[in-house]
Amino acid sequence: MFETENIFESIRGALNNIPENYKILEETIDIEIQKEFFESSKNIKIDPELDVLPEMINKLNCSETSVDECKILLQKLASFDSVEAFRAIETYSKSPRHELKDWSILSLQQSKMLLQCSLLDEQQVFISTGLGGKNHKLRYYIIFPFNQNVRRISKIQKEALVSELNFFMAKYDAETESVEFSKRYAAAMTLIPLKAPIPDIIRDILNECNHLGDFLSPDVMITNMKKLTPNEILKIIDNLDDIEN
Repeated sequence: MFETENIFESIRGALNNIPENYKILEETIDIEIQKEFFESSKNIKIDPELDVLPEMINKLNCSETSVDECKILLQKLASFDSVEAFRAIETYSKSPRHELKDWSILSLQQSKMLLQCSLLDEQQVFISTGLGGKNHKLRYYIIFPFNQNVRRISKIQKEALVSELNFFMAKYDAETESVEFSKRYAAAMTLIPLKAPIPDIIRDILNECNHLGDFLSPDVMITNMKKLTPNEILKIIDNLDDIEN
């Protein structure tokens, strides 16, 4: 964990340059879908003669329009500096085709940002991660592996981890959404302010908890890309154990 603190410091330096009018994507959307959306958006161009707003909206809502065509239509609508286009995407996103749910959310966010830039006459900053966020906070999945010599943590140790996690999250205006315990680790889903000192938070939790038997490993894992599966977590822990041995 702490070998990567220089990375956190670099990220913190970049975040300090972000203006106060940033927006965070709240929904949890697979990062690969986001990459596909933003990469394909670069190639979207509006043809004033062919791309007529009412016709595009009707085609988007037509059941015979293919998924690929709908993707392009959503992105084109999101490129219009128009309240009508925004409302059309907003309406569609409330009951989209299953395959287009995430795509419609991203299109709606892009359309909203475009309108805000136009109305407020200032650049808007959009921040998205795989796990999303809420207000000024990003969602992080934190895994606390137990030390190799710990066969089973006690009830008191579990309660201590939850208590210290909640305490230090609250101290930095962060939130604990959930905590799950497994045989070899504990995993917490959290919401942490964009500019919060994450290494300090983790260090404080580890220091306080390890007064009760040194049961937590210093090799904490944290990601805002996706919620890792148990198999993925155990594979990472096994690799860390092999390195240490």
